[in-house]
Amino acid sequence: MTVEKVFRTIEHSRGRLCNLLKEIVSVDTTNPPGRHYVEMVNLLEKRCEALGLHTTVIPVPESETLSVVPHADAYPRLNLIARWDVGANKTIHFNAHYDVVPVAGNWRFPPFAPEIEDEWLYGRGADDMKDSIAALLFAISSIRENNLRPVFNIECSFTCDEEIGGELGAGYLVQNRMVQADYVVNCEGGSLLNVGVGHNGVIWMNVTVHGVAAHASQPEKGLNAFEKMVSLVSALQRQKARLAPPNRVFETESGQHRRPTISIGGVFHGTDGDKVNTVPAQATFSIDRRVIPSENLEEVEQEIREIIKEICSADSELAVDVKTILSIAPCIVDVGHPFVQAFGEAVQVVRKRTPTFSATSGFTDLHYFVVDGGLPGVGYGVDGESAHGVNERVSIPDLVAVAKIYATLMMMPHALAHTLSGS
Repeated sequence: MTVEKVFRTIEHSRGRLCNLLKEIVSVDTTNPPGRHYVEMVNLLEKRCEALGLHTTVIPVPESETLSVVPHADAYPRLNLIARWDVGANKTIHFNAHYDVVPVAGNWRFPPFAPEIEDEWLYGRGADDMKDSIAALLFAISSIRENNLRPVFNIECSFTCDEEIGGELGAGYLVQNRMVQADYVVNCEGGSLLNVGVGHNGVIWMNVTVHGVAAHASQPEKGLNAFEKMVSLVSALQRQKARLAPPNRVFETESGQHRRPTISIGGVFHGTDGDKVNTVPAQATFSIDRRVIPSENLEEVEQEIREIIKEICSADSELAVDVKTILSIAPCIVDVGHPFVQAFGEAVQVVRKRTPTFSATSGFTDLHYFVVDGGLPGVGYGVDGESAHGVNERVSIPDLVAVAKIYATLMMMPHALAHTLSGS
């Protein structure tokens, strides 16, 4: 079989695959603020052009970036689209983001000087999600090396800013109709035997509590914003019971239960003028509310605002401002769609076991393509450990396996390809 030739190429070239991933991980694309995006896009563009793909670099205009990221004048936002047009009737789009979260803690190896130990490759972004970029490019490379052609046109996007919501990355491409495809694979949101068919939504809010500054020796002359914040947070904690009833549970196709959650205080701070001997005039904290697919985004936001309003009405001294800083709708895909089933078959070809289908509790860029772009799609990438954490690492055997799965989808047997051509 032709796909077996591709498999052999991938297996025999795992050293090159790991070197490709090392090269990508070594570029520090920490976001915020969005470092070295230009260098990253240039690297990926050269890699794509070497594979014979037609590339287009898409810088986001500064007039649009500054409304989302105030520091974007110093850290420009860029996206890359690469295409392989083989004259097929249908096109599959693969999307992967190249930004990574900041580094903290004591690492086994320097986070941007990736190293291999046993069957693991370490580095920031090795798991989230530069591993999938490497697997995708290597799948295309292995097909090319065997002088084969996919049965679909292949369109890839390498996008910025997923770690802060993706509005200037995948969101920008979809909004401006730069995605010309029939199906989408978002290269994260599922792994191993679990194919992602959706994700939770999210609402991020900043809540600012106002007080009156005073000298700490005369606290009665002020109003302590920190103490009022503690009072508000305590009341919000008691409201978590509203999310517990069984009728607020969403059951995924694989039988997993997804519950709405609220996390308070991922970020909290006062002002630059705060000192030990002052009564703080302002205190701010964040709210992270995960929205399950059975909930309505607007209704959830309104519910949070009403709860805070209700708490404030019981305390005349509690004055707050609530600002929504990120709002992403939940996303769910029909498991019965032929493309979803076809991707499941590609997983089964490589894994030799029947996959399951589920929605992830986090959020990815899949919603831009499915909800806003109207495309059927899945989320699937390489398995790793400690994404966003210390000693982030990716499984090298799984890096190889996912490259095979992507190649299998591209080289799908003609009977399945014919089915998709009519869907």
